[in-house]
Amino acid sequence: MKKTLVWKVLLAFGVCPFALPLILGTYNMSINLWSLADWLILYSYLYWHTYVIGIVLIAFSVYKLKK
Repeated sequence: MKKTLVWKVLLAFGVCPFALPLILGTYNMSINLWSLADWLILYSYLYWHTYVIGIVLIAFSVYKLKK
């Protein structure tokens, strides 16, 4: 039971790099005059490595949960 909880938490951490730009983008749209597409392009250009880490965490945790 406890081991599956660890992999589920890692899966949640893997999803965070994909949800965070959307949340920050909507916040930034309300404060500044940015569009969501502009914010996502800028965020993805600067923090592309977070997407790689998120994909690795998602793949590894799904593999362990299936096993």
